[in-house]
Amino acid sequence: MGAGVFELADGVWQLAPSPGINCWVVRDGDDATLVDTGLSSSAANLVRQLRGVGVRRGDIRRVLLTHSHADHMGAVAPLLRTRVNAEVLAGEADVEAVRTGVQPDADPSTVAGRMWNLLPRSTPFVTPQPVPEAQAIAIGTTIPVAGGLVPVATPGHTPGHVAYHLPARDVVLGGDVVWNFFRLRPAPTMTCWRVEANHDSILRLADLAPGTLALAHGSPVDDDPAGRLRQLVADHA
Repeated sequence: MGAGVFELADGVWQLAPSPGINCWVVRDGDDATLVDTGLSSSAANLVRQLRGVGVRRGDIRRVLLTHSHADHMGAVAPLLRTRVNAEVLAGEADVEAVRTGVQPDADPSTVAGRMWNLLPRSTPFVTPQPVPEAQAIAIGTTIPVAGGLVPVATPGHTPGHVAYHLPARDVVLGGDVVWNFFRLRPAPTMTCWRVEANHDSILRLADLAPGTLALAHGSPVDDDPAGRLRQLVADHA
């Protein structure tokens, strides 16, 4: 199946098409929902990992994006050029960035954000291939797969960042609200559109009280995720 591929819960698989970048697939019979895709350069590896967990390209009905950054939406365009015929959905405030590939600036109130905004934007890692067919996802509605998949607005890392809650599986797919490389921490300041809004979104994830919090960068958290998230915000107050 490949390194970093494992089942988080019944029918919910974590994939790692590139080192350090996770995405997920939710299987419900022949219906597959892909959440994030990794970088464009990892599209072929993503397809191999999907095949390893029994998902063919033709099974993918929808691609849900946590947000518009290249390491999350980069492989969408390459997938759509193959045998993937899926709707692409993102948070409303991120849809334009997904359609154009042009990303929002980082938080100008922070030194790290101002430094990030001075960097060139013309690299594939920063500016992904556009996906003009992307549409806005309806926050709070339930997608009828795996007992229900609920988009939750978690802005801050980007204006339209979305997490995905699978209550029947006791799992939240948290995207980039927090990272868990070596230790749990908020998304790095220089990558955040608005830092304080991201802290509010950390608390929103805590309120979901998942048994497992899966993250795009780092290991899943299954040891009191809600308590650890609240403590994280308190530590950064």
